[in-house]
Amino acid sequence: MKTKTHIISVSNQKGGVGKTTTAINLGTSLAAIGKEVLLIDLDPQGNASTGLGISVEERRYTTYEVILGAKKIEEITKNTKVPNLKIAPSNTNLSSADIDLTGDRKRVLKLKEALKESYTNNFDYILIDCPPALNILTVNAFAASSSVLVPLQAEFLPWRVYRN
Repeated sequence: MKTKTHIISVSNQKGGVGKTTTAINLGTSLAAIGKEVLLIDLDPQGNASTGLGISVEERRYTTYEVILGAKKIEEITKNTKVPNLKIAPSNTNLSSADIDLTGDRKRVLKLKEALKESYTNNFDYILIDCPPALNILTVNAFAASSSVLVPLQAEFLPWRVYRN
């Protein structure tokens, strides 16, 4: 019997903290122990797609079309070189999602609805690589997720001594 699919958003409003690196490495690690994993690239920069070997030319249809309801996620999903790891790629078209969904009353539920109406229950884990912003894409990821992983960049905090 198949267990429930765990959907995890990898998110932080700050850029450069390792969201994409965390999503790719976690996905690869889970796939390496035999879990079926789908990584959803929801960042218009498309670095998760690039990092998993999906060329720009292979991204004719992406998560942008899924969010707009023009394609089902299984229609855009690509195999990667990592066994058990698939990706729903992204491209820069996704950056207009905020504007494109402005008049849609269910705009924050687009990804959740797309995942319900698809083959995604075949996966043990779905990881969502979020953009470095709190925008409609990130809110969609949160609404579709059962949990959120927030990578933090460890930074040096200067030690100061305060005296009265």
